[in-house]
Amino acid sequence: MDDGTKEILRYGATFIVLIAVFYGGMFLLRNNLGTENPMMVVISQSMIPTLGVGDFIFIEAVDDFDDVDAAPPPDGDILVYIRPGFEDEYIVHRAIDRHENDHGWVYTTKGDNNMFPDGVPVPERLIVGRVIHRLPVVGYFSLFIKTMKGFAMVAALMLIAFFYDGFLPKRDQEKPGGRTPWLSLTPFTVALLIIAVIYFNPKKNNALIEFVALAAWYVGSAILPLAVNDDDMGVMVWLYHLVLLMIPIACDLVWYTMHITPSNWWNFQGSIVPVTWLLMEESAAFNRAFKRITLYLLPGILVFLGLMYLKRRGVEPFRSISYRLQGIDKSYIIKEKKLET
Repeated sequence: MDDGTKEILRYGATFIVLIAVFYGGMFLLRNNLGTENPMMVVISQSMIPTLGVGDFIFIEAVDDFDDVDAAPPPDGDILVYIRPGFEDEYIVHRAIDRHENDHGWVYTTKGDNNMFPDGVPVPERLIVGRVIHRLPVVGYFSLFIKTMKGFAMVAALMLIAFFYDGFLPKRDQEKPGGRTPWLSLTPFTVALLIIAVIYFNPKKNNALIEFVALAAWYVGSAILPLAVNDDDMGVMVWLYHLVLLMIPIACDLVWYTMHITPSNWWNFQGSIVPVTWLLMEESAAFNRAFKRITLYLLPGILVFLGLMYLKRRGVEPFRSISYRLQGIDKSYIIKEKKLET
């Protein structure tokens, strides 16, 4: 079996494992939280800043509706329910009041970012569950790949990562020693830190710190291809960071700069969508948003792939910079230059 086939099999096995972990995790969540939709993604701004656009929310079933707390923010339970009169429209709003009738409890709901309560009370039979946890911003990824353009972008990036030896051929030469300086990965930690900041201190506008994450990613995309000793590892780190963190951050920046939320990506109403719901046909508003997302991400993509190509082809001064970053002995660099001349 040649190295190329082994590489494809390895990547294929990795993604099979990831898919198995995802569906296995969903199965466990459904059993533990008692609902068919234990995870959803917020797509509107009605609950800002308590729940931000693009947040993953975790939902547990309500076993006893007597225990639902209905009170003004921040005390009332945040409920996920089917909008009265609309079977496929999910809403996430806070219960601010309730009363009981012959059929059980009926709740008055309101978005924390809305001026007035919702006009139609919500009976307990329409309640899917209550929100118990949130993971900010990263839910955008599951929405992005439900669009044709988003899916195509991610698929293209994955193909490049899987077959980069063909796209970015390496000049035949002996591989010298050296090691990856782990400080070269520091710029990729900035996005994680900023997600943590948003988690612990949600605000109505996080654009400034998210632009910091984008700038740090540009820096990382310029350093990593030259600093990494194992190109396979470098490409995978960069790819996963891009699709799981930078695409969501770029989507969130589109919301802050263009005021286009995922609720405008499709001809669809509601404030949340289930994670497993496949939405593929995007709106004109999404086309505008996608152009801006591409504008944010394309410089980093081109810098990373371009520098990786130049290093692998042995183009100077990029090869020498790469050797120095990896701590390769200078005598090896001098020897190689003499052989070339």
